[in-house]
Amino acid sequence: MIKKMKGFDYMLYATLTVGSQEYKLRLSAKVAVDVERKLGGKSLLSLFGEGNLNDLPGVEPLIAVLHGSLQAYEHGITLDKAYEIYDQYIEDGGSYVGLIQVLIEVLKVSGFFKGAPEKPGTTAQATEK
Repeated sequence: MIKKMKGFDYMLYATLTVGSQEYKLRLSAKVAVDVERKLGGKSLLSLFGEGNLNDLPGVEPLIAVLHGSLQAYEHGITLDKAYEIYDQYIEDGGSYVGLIQVLIEVLKVSGFFKGAPEKPGTTAQATEK
């Protein structure tokens, strides 16, 4: 889901709900560059290929993007905690493809391509739940 913070119309974020916990996700420019470095210089957009199964990223790059996305609003979450969040997401009925959909929404709200809502209060469903 994409939300704008109340009182801060310019602060978009996507959400990931795992159990009863809702995490706010967004990539800043610095964190995006850090994640790309961890991925060997591969562009975040290129991670998702052209939609072919052979083009989809492995779990490790997804967790790297998830971890980076958590840093803007969920301060102090470690990479190990990001793995735990992913595991809990899967245990709660989420899926690998569902997480890809959430991370695509993160890229939208982070300005990688168009698609984020333009009006305050507008939301778009990104999770399977």
